Amino acid sequence: MSIDFSLSPELEEIRQRVRTFVDDVIKPAEARIEEAGGEGEERLKELIGMRKQAHEAGIWLPQMPEEWGGMGLGHVELAMVQAEAARSYYGPWVFNCQAPDEGNMHTLLHWATDDQKDKYLKPLCEG
Repeated sequence: MSIDFSLSPELEEIRQRVRTFVDDVIKPAEARIEEAGGEGEERLKELIGMRKQAHEAGIWLPQMPEEWGGMGLGHVELAMVQAEAARSYYGPWVFNCQAPDEGNMHTLLHWATDDQKDKYLKPLCEG
């Protein structure tokens, strides 16, 4: 008996959206950042702009529940998104699923008090 690792049409659509975003938005921005020397105000402006675009495209916080502004994906789906995001240096950061924040968000979501969630989790989810 073999295991079927194929993605459902819905997950394949998400994977393709992330891949396209990495290729069309993040990689060109990375080239501009590198060309400009990789530091300074322009780098920050590019990075924040990409995060806003990812949020608007609905590919933000793949690991978090929808009520926290995320996509509500499970572990397998998150691994798929992270594999696509990792094709780029800034990808995981742009989608707000980078270590250590991704794990910290899970810890806070499940074990923090409401006050701690307001103070720590909410800003992490907002980027």
